[in-house]
Amino acid sequence: ELALLEGRGTHADLRVDGRCTLVTPFEKVMDVAIEEMRGARPLGTTRRGVGPAYAMRALRLAPRAIDVFSNNFDFNSARTFHRFLREPPPSLRDWLRLSRKVLKEKLGDVASRVAELNEDGKAVIFEGSQGTLLDVFYGTYPYVTGAPTIANYAAAGLGVSTDTDVLGVLKCYTTRVGAGPFPTEIRGRLGEKIREVGSEYGATTGRPRRVGWLDLVALKYAVRLNGVKEIAVSKVDVLEHAKELKVCIAYRLDGREIDDFYEALPFIEDVKPVYRELKPLFHAEMIDGHLSSAVESFIELLEDQLKARVTLVSYGEERSRTIER
Repeated sequence: ELALLEGRGTHADLRVDGRCTLVTPFEKVMDVAIEEMRGARPLGTTRRGVGPAYAMRALRLAPRAIDVFSNNFDFNSARTFHRFLREPPPSLRDWLRLSRKVLKEKLGDVASRVAELNEDGKAVIFEGSQGTLLDVFYGTYPYVTGAPTIANYAAAGLGVSTDTDVLGVLKCYTTRVGAGPFPTEIRGRLGEKIREVGSEYGATTGRPRRVGWLDLVALKYAVRLNGVKEIAVSKVDVLEHAKELKVCIAYRLDGREIDDFYEALPFIEDVKPVYRELKPLFHAEMIDGHLSSAVESFIELLEDQLKARVTLVSYGEERSRTIER
Protein backbone atom coordinates (compact mmCIF):
# COMPACT_ATOMS: atom_id res chain seq x y z
CA GLU A 1 0.00 0.00 0.00
CA LEU A 2 2.88 2.37 0.73
CA ALA A 3 4.39 1.63 -2.67
CA LEU A 4 1.01 2.29 -4.29
CA LEU A 5 0.68 5.67 -2.59
CA GLU A 6 4.23 6.67 -3.43
CA GLY A 7 3.63 5.65 -7.03
CA ARG A 8 0.80 8.20 -7.07
CA GLY A 9 3.05 10.89 -5.67
CA THR A 10 1.57 10.77 -2.16
CA HIS A 11 3.73 10.60 0.95
CA ALA A 12 2.06 8.67 3.76
CA ASP A 13 2.68 10.14 7.21
CA LEU A 14 2.42 6.71 8.82
CA ARG A 15 3.31 5.51 12.27
CA VAL A 16 3.25 1.78 13.06
CA ASP A 17 2.96 0.82 16.71
CA GLY A 18 5.95 -1.29 17.63
CA ARG A 19 3.75 -3.72 19.58
CA CYS A 20 1.59 -4.79 16.65
CA THR A 21 1.78 -8.37 15.35
CA LEU A 22 3.57 -9.03 12.08
CA VAL A 23 2.50 -11.63 9.51
CA THR A 24 5.54 -13.72 8.53
CA PRO A 25 5.90 -16.23 5.67
CA PHE A 26 5.19 -18.93 8.30
CA GLU A 27 1.61 -17.73 8.77
CA LYS A 28 0.96 -17.39 5.04
CA VAL A 29 1.97 -21.00 4.41
CA MET A 30 -0.04 -22.05 7.45
CA ASP A 31 -3.14 -20.22 6.20
CA VAL A 32 -3.05 -22.06 2.88
CA ALA A 33 -2.39 -25.42 4.56
CA ILE A 34 -5.29 -25.04 7.01
CA GLU A 35 -7.71 -24.04 4.25
CA GLU A 36 -6.69 -27.09 2.24
CA MET A 37 -7.14 -29.31 5.30
CA ARG A 38 -10.80 -28.25 5.38
CA GLY A 39 -11.34 -30.10 2.10
CA ALA A 40 -14.75 -29.47 0.57
CA ARG A 41 -15.71 -26.87 3.22
CA PRO A 42 -13.07 -24.11 3.18
CA LEU A 43 -13.84 -20.85 4.98
CA GLY A 44 -12.78 -18.71 2.04
CA THR A 45 -9.99 -16.84 3.82
CA THR A 46 -7.71 -14.45 1.96
CA ARG A 47 -4.81 -16.86 2.57
CA ARG A 48 -2.68 -13.89 3.57
CA GLY A 49 -1.85 -15.32 7.00
CA VAL A 50 -3.92 -12.94 9.14
CA GLY A 51 -5.83 -15.54 11.15
CA PRO A 52 -2.77 -17.70 11.86
CA ALA A 53 -0.85 -14.57 12.91
CA TYR A 54 -3.41 -13.87 15.64
CA ALA A 55 -3.23 -17.50 16.72
CA MET A 56 0.57 -17.43 16.79
CA ARG A 57 0.48 -14.22 18.85
CA ALA A 58 -1.71 -15.99 21.42
CA LEU A 59 0.87 -18.79 21.47
CA ARG A 60 3.64 -16.16 21.82
CA LEU A 61 5.21 -17.37 18.58
CA ALA A 62 4.54 -14.34 16.32
CA PRO A 63 6.95 -11.38 16.29
CA ARG A 64 5.97 -7.81 17.07
CA ALA A 65 7.13 -5.03 14.79
CA ILE A 66 9.90 -4.07 17.24
CA ASP A 67 11.17 -7.66 17.30
CA VAL A 68 12.60 -7.50 13.76
CA PHE A 69 15.17 -5.02 15.05
CA SER A 70 16.22 -7.22 17.95
CA ASN A 71 18.11 -10.49 18.22
CA ASN A 72 16.06 -11.53 21.24
CA PHE A 73 12.99 -12.96 19.51
CA ASP A 74 12.98 -16.75 19.23
CA PHE A 75 12.14 -17.51 15.61
CA ASN A 76 13.36 -21.09 16.08
CA SER A 77 10.34 -21.95 18.22
CA ALA A 78 8.08 -20.72 15.40
CA ARG A 79 10.01 -22.88 12.93
CA THR A 80 9.60 -25.92 15.18
CA PHE A 81 5.88 -25.28 15.50
CA HIS A 82 5.59 -24.87 11.74
CA ARG A 83 7.04 -28.36 11.21
CA PHE A 84 3.83 -29.78 12.69
CA LEU A 85 2.33 -28.98 9.30
CA ARG A 86 4.78 -31.53 7.87
CA GLU A 87 6.15 -28.96 5.49
CA PRO A 88 9.60 -27.35 5.56
CA PRO A 89 9.36 -23.85 7.08
CA PRO A 90 10.08 -21.04 4.60
CA SER A 91 13.15 -18.85 4.93
CA LEU A 92 12.73 -15.58 6.82
CA ARG A 93 15.90 -13.92 5.54
CA ASP A 94 14.33 -11.86 2.74
CA TRP A 95 11.25 -11.15 4.83
CA LEU A 96 13.31 -9.80 7.73
CA ARG A 97 15.38 -7.58 5.43
CA LEU A 98 12.28 -6.10 3.78
CA SER A 99 10.43 -5.67 7.11
CA ARG A 100 13.32 -3.75 8.61
CA LYS A 101 13.51 -1.50 5.56
CA VAL A 102 9.77 -0.72 5.57
CA LEU A 103 9.40 -0.24 9.32
CA LYS A 104 12.70 1.46 10.19
CA GLU A 105 11.45 5.05 10.25
CA LYS A 106 7.83 4.29 11.06
CA LEU A 107 7.77 2.59 14.46
CA GLY A 108 6.41 4.50 17.42
CA ASP A 109 4.05 4.57 20.38
CA VAL A 110 0.69 5.16 18.71
CA ALA A 111 -1.23 5.27 22.02
CA SER A 112 0.95 8.13 23.27
CA ARG A 113 0.59 9.99 19.98
CA VAL A 114 -3.21 9.73 20.12
CA ALA A 115 -3.17 10.98 23.72
CA GLU A 116 -1.02 13.96 22.68
CA LEU A 117 -3.43 14.86 19.89
CA ASN A 118 -6.39 14.67 22.29
CA GLU A 119 -4.61 16.86 24.82
CA ASP A 120 -4.12 19.44 22.06
CA GLY A 121 -7.87 19.42 21.45
CA LYS A 122 -7.66 17.43 18.21
CA ALA A 123 -9.96 14.58 17.21
CA VAL A 124 -8.77 11.19 15.98
CA ILE A 125 -10.72 8.92 13.64
CA PHE A 126 -10.46 5.14 14.01
CA GLU A 127 -11.64 3.36 10.87
CA GLY A 128 -12.67 -0.29 10.91
CA SER A 129 -11.96 -2.40 7.86
CA GLN A 130 -14.40 -5.27 8.34
CA GLY A 131 -18.01 -5.70 9.34
CA THR A 132 -19.45 -6.81 12.67
CA LEU A 133 -20.46 -10.26 11.43
CA LEU A 134 -16.79 -11.03 10.73
CA ASP A 135 -15.89 -10.50 14.41
CA VAL A 136 -14.12 -13.59 15.77
CA PHE A 137 -16.33 -13.62 18.90
CA TYR A 138 -19.63 -12.06 17.83
CA GLY A 139 -19.78 -12.88 14.12
CA THR A 140 -20.97 -15.85 12.06
CA TYR A 141 -18.24 -18.11 13.45
CA PRO A 142 -16.32 -19.97 12.00
CA TYR A 143 -16.84 -17.81 8.88
CA VAL A 144 -15.09 -14.83 10.45
CA THR A 145 -11.75 -13.05 10.45
CA GLY A 146 -9.06 -13.70 13.03
CA ALA A 147 -9.74 -10.76 15.35
CA PRO A 148 -12.43 -8.60 16.95
CA THR A 149 -13.97 -6.10 14.52
CA ILE A 150 -16.48 -4.28 16.72
CA ALA A 151 -15.92 -0.61 17.47
CA ASN A 152 -14.84 -0.74 21.11
CA TYR A 153 -11.87 -2.91 20.19
CA ALA A 154 -10.32 0.00 18.31
CA ALA A 155 -9.61 1.73 21.61
CA ALA A 156 -8.58 -1.49 23.36
CA GLY A 157 -6.29 -2.52 20.51
CA LEU A 158 -4.53 0.86 20.51
CA GLY A 159 -4.41 1.28 24.27
CA VAL A 160 -6.37 4.53 24.36
CA SER A 161 -9.46 5.88 26.09
CA THR A 162 -12.83 4.36 25.18
CA ASP A 163 -14.49 7.79 25.22
CA THR A 164 -15.45 7.67 21.55
CA ASP A 165 -18.45 8.36 19.34
CA VAL A 166 -19.35 5.58 16.92
CA LEU A 167 -20.54 6.25 13.38
CA GLY A 168 -21.92 3.10 11.78
CA VAL A 169 -21.27 2.82 8.03
CA LEU A 170 -23.49 0.62 5.88
CA LYS A 171 -24.28 0.05 2.25
CA CYS A 172 -27.93 0.15 1.24
CA TYR A 173 -27.53 -3.53 0.39
CA THR A 174 -25.45 -6.33 1.95
CA THR A 175 -22.20 -7.92 0.75
CA ARG A 176 -20.01 -10.80 1.79
CA VAL A 177 -16.73 -12.24 0.49
CA GLY A 178 -16.04 -15.96 0.68
CA ALA A 179 -18.08 -18.73 2.24
CA GLY A 180 -20.55 -18.40 5.10
CA PRO A 181 -24.25 -17.85 5.80
CA PHE A 182 -26.00 -15.13 3.83
CA PRO A 183 -29.81 -15.26 4.29
CA THR A 184 -30.59 -12.33 1.97
CA GLU A 185 -28.24 -13.23 -0.89
CA ILE A 186 -29.46 -12.19 -4.34
CA ARG A 187 -28.66 -14.72 -7.02
CA GLY A 188 -28.93 -14.43 -10.78
CA ARG A 189 -28.88 -11.38 -13.05
CA LEU A 190 -29.90 -8.79 -10.44
CA GLY A 191 -27.14 -9.85 -8.08
CA GLU A 192 -24.60 -9.75 -10.89
CA LYS A 193 -25.78 -6.27 -11.93
CA ILE A 194 -25.45 -4.86 -8.41
CA ARG A 195 -21.97 -6.39 -8.13
CA GLU A 196 -20.84 -4.81 -11.37
CA VAL A 197 -22.37 -1.37 -10.79
CA GLY A 198 -21.11 -1.29 -7.19
CA SER A 199 -17.64 -2.67 -8.08
CA GLU A 200 -18.12 -5.30 -5.44
CA TYR A 201 -14.82 -7.13 -5.53
CA GLY A 202 -12.62 -7.96 -2.55
CA ALA A 203 -10.07 -5.24 -1.74
CA THR A 204 -7.40 -7.80 -0.82
CA THR A 205 -7.95 -10.68 -3.22
CA GLY A 206 -10.14 -9.21 -5.96
CA ARG A 207 -12.69 -11.98 -5.48
CA PRO A 208 -16.27 -11.12 -6.48
CA ARG A 209 -18.37 -10.24 -3.45
CA ARG A 210 -21.70 -11.92 -2.89
CA VAL A 211 -24.52 -9.36 -2.71
CA GLY A 212 -27.93 -9.37 -1.06
CA TRP A 213 -30.78 -7.23 0.25
CA LEU A 214 -30.29 -5.20 3.42
CA ASP A 215 -30.66 -7.37 6.54
CA LEU A 216 -32.23 -5.35 9.37
CA VAL A 217 -32.04 -8.27 11.81
CA ALA A 218 -28.26 -8.39 11.46
CA LEU A 219 -28.04 -4.57 11.40
CA LYS A 220 -29.89 -4.16 14.70
CA TYR A 221 -27.46 -6.65 16.23
CA ALA A 222 -24.49 -4.70 14.84
CA VAL A 223 -25.84 -1.33 16.01
CA ARG A 224 -26.31 -2.65 19.54
CA LEU A 225 -22.88 -4.30 19.76
CA ASN A 226 -21.07 -1.20 18.49
CA GLY A 227 -23.06 1.42 20.38
CA VAL A 228 -23.96 3.20 17.14
CA LYS A 229 -25.85 6.47 17.50
CA GLU A 230 -25.32 7.86 13.99
CA ILE A 231 -25.27 6.12 10.61
CA ALA A 232 -23.75 6.80 7.20
CA VAL A 233 -25.56 5.12 4.30
CA SER A 234 -23.46 4.53 1.20
CA LYS A 235 -23.90 3.36 -2.39
CA VAL A 236 -27.43 4.68 -2.83
CA ASP A 237 -26.52 5.30 -6.46
CA VAL A 238 -26.00 1.56 -7.02
CA LEU A 239 -29.63 0.72 -6.27
CA GLU A 240 -30.75 3.44 -8.69
CA HIS A 241 -30.22 0.69 -11.27
CA ALA A 242 -32.57 -1.83 -9.56
CA LYS A 243 -36.29 -1.86 -10.28
CA GLU A 244 -37.12 -3.47 -6.95
CA LEU A 245 -36.13 -2.94 -3.33
CA LYS A 246 -36.50 -5.28 -0.37
CA VAL A 247 -35.26 -5.29 3.22
CA CYS A 248 -35.22 -8.27 5.55
CA ILE A 249 -37.18 -7.54 8.73
CA ALA A 250 -37.13 -11.03 10.30
CA TYR A 251 -36.06 -14.63 9.74
CA ARG A 252 -38.32 -17.64 9.39
CA LEU A 253 -37.22 -20.88 11.02
CA ASP A 254 -39.32 -23.99 11.63
CA GLY A 255 -42.57 -22.13 11.04
CA ARG A 256 -41.88 -19.18 13.33
CA GLU A 257 -40.45 -15.70 12.83
CA ILE A 258 -37.28 -14.52 14.61
CA ASP A 259 -36.16 -10.89 14.73
CA ASP A 260 -33.30 -11.36 17.19
CA PHE A 261 -29.99 -12.19 15.52
CA TYR A 262 -28.51 -13.84 18.61
CA GLU A 263 -31.47 -16.22 18.80
CA ALA A 264 -31.01 -17.10 15.14
CA LEU A 265 -27.22 -17.37 15.27
CA PRO A 266 -26.95 -21.14 15.96
CA PHE A 267 -29.25 -21.79 12.98
CA ILE A 268 -28.20 -18.90 10.74
CA GLU A 269 -27.40 -21.20 7.81
CA ASP A 270 -30.98 -22.54 7.87
CA VAL A 271 -33.10 -19.39 8.26
CA LYS A 272 -35.15 -17.83 5.46
CA PRO A 273 -35.59 -14.06 5.16
CA VAL A 274 -38.91 -12.33 5.75
CA TYR A 275 -38.97 -9.32 3.42
CA ARG A 276 -40.72 -5.98 3.35
CA GLU A 277 -40.98 -4.52 -0.14
CA LEU A 278 -40.26 -0.81 -0.46
CA LYS A 279 -40.57 1.78 -3.20
CA PRO A 280 -37.58 1.14 -5.50
CA LEU A 281 -34.72 3.64 -5.70
CA PHE A 282 -34.75 3.23 -9.48
CA HIS A 283 -33.66 6.60 -10.94
CA ALA A 284 -34.00 8.16 -7.45
CA GLU A 285 -31.21 10.60 -8.18
CA MET A 286 -29.93 13.37 -5.94
CA ILE A 287 -31.05 16.73 -7.36
CA ASP A 288 -29.42 19.97 -6.22
CA GLY A 289 -28.28 18.29 -3.02
CA HIS A 290 -31.74 16.99 -2.13
CA LEU A 291 -32.83 13.39 -1.61
CA SER A 292 -35.75 11.88 -3.47
CA SER A 293 -38.91 10.83 -1.60
CA ALA A 294 -38.03 7.16 -2.14
CA VAL A 295 -34.63 7.61 -0.47
CA GLU A 296 -36.18 9.61 2.38
CA SER A 297 -38.70 6.79 3.00
CA PHE A 298 -35.88 4.25 2.97
CA ILE A 299 -33.93 6.31 5.53
CA GLU A 300 -36.98 6.75 7.75
CA LEU A 301 -37.36 2.97 7.89
CA LEU A 302 -33.71 2.56 8.86
CA GLU A 303 -33.96 5.16 11.62
CA ASP A 304 -37.13 3.60 12.99
CA GLN A 305 -35.75 0.05 12.99
CA LEU A 306 -32.20 0.82 14.14
CA LYS A 307 -32.99 3.59 16.64
CA ALA A 308 -30.15 5.70 15.27
CA ARG A 309 -29.95 8.84 13.13
CA VAL A 310 -28.83 8.70 9.52
CA THR A 311 -26.54 11.71 9.26
CA LEU A 312 -24.68 10.99 6.02
CA VAL A 313 -25.98 9.70 2.68
CA SER A 314 -23.55 8.89 -0.12
CA TYR A 315 -24.34 8.70 -3.83
CA GLY A 316 -20.80 8.04 -5.02
CA GLU A 317 -17.07 8.24 -4.35
CA GLU A 318 -16.73 12.01 -4.79
CA ARG A 319 -17.17 14.10 -1.64
CA SER A 320 -19.63 16.31 -3.48
CA ARG A 321 -21.88 13.24 -3.75
CA THR A 322 -22.27 12.92 0.02
CA ILE A 323 -25.10 14.73 1.81
CA GLU A 324 -25.18 15.69 5.49
CA ARG A 325 -28.60 15.44 7.14
